[in-house]
Amino acid sequence: MTPLIDANLSYLAQAERLLELLDDGAFTRSAAGFYHSTIGGHLRHCLDHYDSFITGLPDGKVDYDARMRLPELESQTASALVKTSEIREGLQQVTRDALPGTLQVKMDCGFRENDWQPSSPGRELQFLVSHTVHHFAMIGGICRELGIELEDGFGIAPSTLRHRSALSA
Repeated sequence: MTPLIDANLSYLAQAERLLELLDDGAFTRSAAGFYHSTIGGHLRHCLDHYDSFITGLPDGKVDYDARMRLPELESQTASALVKTSEIREGLQQVTRDALPGTLQVKMDCGFRENDWQPSSPGRELQFLVSHTVHHFAMIGGICRELGIELEDGFGIAPSTLRHRSALSA
């Protein structure tokens, strides 16, 4: 489980480094090429999913539909930094706590009733990596559109980075 937690912690650290570069204006500026979305909106969305995971672990029920969607997390870099730090601490705590073997997960997939589905902590940590990389890719595109320079590898899947590295070797 630790490698999956470490991967998620790595993305949260990337988010913190990004937040330290941005002011609230850049954080909330919409990008036409990305459906008028904002860096703050994508990051808040990711943080909401992490929060749902951490909050649901004790009862073994992770409800990704019951997200908080706090406006300050997508409009104030300082608030987003605080929340990112809280989530990092929560994930670090996960490594010290006994995890349930199975979870029930709820997420609106756009069809009929949104029933609870069986999952596991490991599967959900994999989902969080994939989900975060996807939204970080969008954030990366918004940053390029707005002229904000990012660290190498931001928003690029680990498998893609390994593939590129193998090609260049």
